[in-house]
Amino acid sequence: MMAQQPTDDVIRIRIDTTEAVNAFHRLLQQQAAEGETSAPANPAATAIWRELAPFRLVEYAYIDSSIAPIDGAYIGFPKGAIYAVEEDIPDQIVNDLLSGREGHSAALPPLYVYLPLQHAYEITAIEAFLTVLSAHIGRSITAILPGRDGEMVGRVFDSEQTGAVAVEAGPYPSGQDVLDCFAARSRRPDGRAYAALTLSFARHVLEFPDASARDAFIVWTRTLCDWIFAQGGDADALGFAGAYRPAEIAPAPAETDTVVSLTTPVPPLQVSADAMRAAWRAIRDAIETAPSPRLGV
Repeated sequence: MMAQQPTDDVIRIRIDTTEAVNAFHRLLQQQAAEGETSAPANPAATAIWRELAPFRLVEYAYIDSSIAPIDGAYIGFPKGAIYAVEEDIPDQIVNDLLSGREGHSAALPPLYVYLPLQHAYEITAIEAFLTVLSAHIGRSITAILPGRDGEMVGRVFDSEQTGAVAVEAGPYPSGQDVLDCFAARSRRPDGRAYAALTLSFARHVLEFPDASARDAFIVWTRTLCDWIFAQGGDADALGFAGAYRPAEIAPAPAETDTVVSLTTPVPPLQVSADAMRAAWRAIRDAIETAPSPRLGV
């Protein structure tokens, strides 16, 4: 009988920060030898940001349609801090990563890019996704996956789908672990929860009375975007101007940030296209006409 394929509900990509910093130092040394006189004030921090950049720019939903939907993309830092790739990650979080490092040879803890999935996929499908992603960003990728014997293994992926395997010490977070950790940052003590919606390429932070209302809105926008894609993808022509991507969980904003308190109810998922259009217009109007309130904490 054929052995059952292992599955996973999250894609974990490991970033070797030690090698990233060392490689950048080698590059700076080479440039200095060639006569370059300028260099960043904090080369190690610059190296980390350079290494993260490709993973923060990718539209993961369009990499491989066989792995969908993806519940956002997140960067995991040491001590459990998790940020969405589109967030303004504080410089201090990278400085903390580098603190205490003496010399270029000192080892640094790795970072992880997490892509939580809506449900578990067989590892072969995840491997195919990683191969395409590697070709898309133009570099090899190290991913942490369940092995066929139950252990976690590290595999290297590139556009040729070559890979080396090494057994990894765990534990590693599940997709739900990642989402729960990030979601904890998206709620106020009084229960208010937040989502980000990109409307005509502008990002808006929306406030909801509780997490269930926020989650229902996110599901509704996913359903809407899936329907738009199935109808050819022209949101504007279909009467959903600016509906180019679904909403995502957002961290609780700072007191001085602009937020929109969204009280407009979304209709049930199985309604007519006209009802969906009316709801979308109401949401757009709420966002475009909302004042910029000062948040309570």
